[in-house]
Amino acid sequence: MTYMSRIQTSPAEASRQKALAAVQPRRLFEMTPIVHPQGGVPDPKSKTFWSAVANALYIVREDGEDVFGKIGFSSRLVDCPDLVARGRRGPIGCHADGFAGLELWRAADRAARIDRPSQPVAFHAIGWLPVDGDTSSWTELVLEFLDTQIVANGMVADWAIHALADGNGDWIKRPHFHAVITARFWRKDRRQGQPQAAWFPSVKRRDAAGQIWEELTRKPA
Repeated sequence: MTYMSRIQTSPAEASRQKALAAVQPRRLFEMTPIVHPQGGVPDPKSKTFWSAVANALYIVREDGEDVFGKIGFSSRLVDCPDLVARGRRGPIGCHADGFAGLELWRAADRAARIDRPSQPVAFHAIGWLPVDGDTSSWTELVLEFLDTQIVANGMVADWAIHALADGNGDWIKRPHFHAVITARFWRKDRRQGQPQAAWFPSVKRRDAAGQIWEELTRKPA
């Protein structure tokens, strides 16, 4: 069964999103380092991407505050209710007290302000999902990828699936997932907050993860 349902959103927003959804993605997966602004005054329109906390709030469409100030994304759900599923995936201990919710990302942002601030505070991955799937199959695909490529290497990821159908066989928001992934040691020990060079430091390593994602999405159901 495909994810198709009647939705309530403004006609203008629906038209704009449908035009975007009709475009075939050039790449099925992309991963971008999240780095705190370095020098000068960055464009406020890019504030979504300034911190680990901002990215974590963005993918689940929630409001909050990061090291740079207040940020809000809940209005996006009013204009385009596209949040289908969400969760956290990580090794044993990532759900323990002190790491619950946003504290994992707040700790990374605090560390990045004093320890090599030019290095990534986290990574933001986006992967496109099969349009003939449903919430269950999309979630299974995302968790398989995260378990083999992220959790198995000691990282933690908050993830969310976005999709919105118009009820007439077309997509207002083409199915895809987001993941905010740790880039620094997160356990509470002497290395906490330091950049972890063995995770996704290079484009080559990130592209390799993307190749795995493409292989997963093309496997027969």
